[in-house]
Amino acid sequence: MKIALENGSEMKKAQFELQQSELNYKKTKADLLLSPSILSELSNETSLLVAQRNYEITRSNQIQVVEEAYYNILKLQRSVVLAQENINRSQKQLENVKAKYSLGMVAQIDVISAEYELSNAQSNLINAESNLQIAKMNLNQLLGRDLNTPVELASELVFNPSSIDLKQSIEYALENRLEIKKAEDEVVLKTKEVQVNTNDYTPVLNQQLSQVGLKISTINLEDIKNSIQIELKQNYESLKTAERAVPLQDKSLSRANEYLKIAEARYDAGVITSIELIDARNDAFQAENAYLQSVFDYNVAKSKFYNSLGMSLEERM
Repeated sequence: MKIALENGSEMKKAQFELQQSELNYKKTKADLLLSPSILSELSNETSLLVAQRNYEITRSNQIQVVEEAYYNILKLQRSVVLAQENINRSQKQLENVKAKYSLGMVAQIDVISAEYELSNAQSNLINAESNLQIAKMNLNQLLGRDLNTPVELASELVFNPSSIDLKQSIEYALENRLEIKKAEDEVVLKTKEVQVNTNDYTPVLNQQLSQVGLKISTINLEDIKNSIQIELKQNYESLKTAERAVPLQDKSLSRANEYLKIAEARYDAGVITSIELIDARNDAFQAENAYLQSVFDYNVAKSKFYNSLGMSLEERM
């Protein structure tokens, strides 16, 4: 995250845009020395403040994007390991089936099925490795590095449930979300405009326009507050849904592995065919990937929830 905030192309663009706004602010301020205007001065101040808020919003969003990209690599690294393990199992199965076929114990369809499963497992590994390579390139881009820079992550994708109080979270978001601060800045500007225009020298129409502008900005502020509360509630429910899914997928994985042990024992005893054993192994492989995906989904949901709080990286750490 820190690397991306310092060197990422998105943050560099945001910094240049902020620098551009600062220069425009200085230019306008200098121009106002020749043609003073209270409202123009207020507008100039607000424009700079909006640019600063936009920069901070970009910074916050970039943190979440990098975090998700990081988790994606962790998931795909594990997917590669699972795919390789599946190949190893498929190879042993093929060797076993061929040995039994040479003794006349199984039909040729069993050999063909085992060969197909090995080819399918090898294809899954190739896909997983390709996806991992692309994910690493994506992270490098976010970090502002050469796309082919080696990426070695120090973490593992784990499931650590969080204790979150929704009411406190909403209160925190209403105090810290930058979108609310932007809308509040607009209300302050419109309030000052009304104050400046409320005099006997300003046309009535201009006074009415400034008053309507204040009402619009006030309604917009309330809408943003409500939208943020809805967003936070949605992200909270998504987080809780993802949190509940992980133990369920864990149980599903345990069940699939147990079925596989039974299938292997029954196959060795000659009770089931190799095709049935292959099906049991595929179910176990799919259950492993489903569990991995659920852990990834939970971590991403948690990242999105914290981002919707408006919490800074320093506070997150």
